[in-house]
Amino acid sequence: MDLKELPTRAFSRHPWEIVRAEFFLRLLRERVKGEALAALDIGSGDGYFAERLFAGIPRMARITCFDLAYDADWLQGTATRDPRLSFTATKPAGNYDLVLMLDVLEHVEDDEAAVNEAASTFLKPGGSLLLSVPAGQMLFSRHDEMLGHKRRYSPARLRALTAKAGLVILDHGQLFASLLLPRALSKLGEVTRGEKRPPINCAPARIETSLGTWHRGPLITSAVTTALSLDAACCRIASHLRLPFAGLSTWVLAQRP
Repeated sequence: MDLKELPTRAFSRHPWEIVRAEFFLRLLRERVKGEALAALDIGSGDGYFAERLFAGIPRMARITCFDLAYDADWLQGTATRDPRLSFTATKPAGNYDLVLMLDVLEHVEDDEAAVNEAASTFLKPGGSLLLSVPAGQMLFSRHDEMLGHKRRYSPARLRALTAKAGLVILDHGQLFASLLLPRALSKLGEVTRGEKRPPINCAPARIETSLGTWHRGPLITSAVTTALSLDAACCRIASHLRLPFAGLSTWVLAQRP
């Protein structure tokens, strides 16, 4: 979760975040090999996915969470977390077996330079880079503006950025096909109401989104989680079979030669 979405009170993880984490953990277990792995999570937010990595992939030896939004108070508060997990707001040195950029590129002005840097500076030869971004520029909305997004992506554009960085694409696909229609209807409502986007570069320092305000009961939470898990399973089958399948997110797993 992005730090600007992180509530100051106790909260429950949104099913979307839980299912997304499990989807990428399963993908990495299938594709990333080796022992005593070192990973770098760029734009790591509150470190939720990094902590899931330790539980999901026991071969993970250490993970560095790098996010420019970390301040002194946040860094001090992470001292009691897993000792294999480190947090920094300063660009780290060294090379890693795995680099993660999950829902990061859409925030960056020069996304091509960001992918190039991740591939050439942080990634070991033979190492893997996992990228995910929101899909469908036509769906760009006030919600994207509020989150500080610069753009949304087509699958072809994300693959082109990856290939241009000199990486070999191991796998790619879509995620959350079931959420396309709700997002399209939300976008249509904005257009119909004539809602204007906020001025560029006015994204607030703290926002309230569904990720930090999920307070449904166990029955609804279980039902939504099950539905999104089924969605993720269908999307994975489609990527295996290279079927034309659209989703609200698109992703690429690539390797440095």
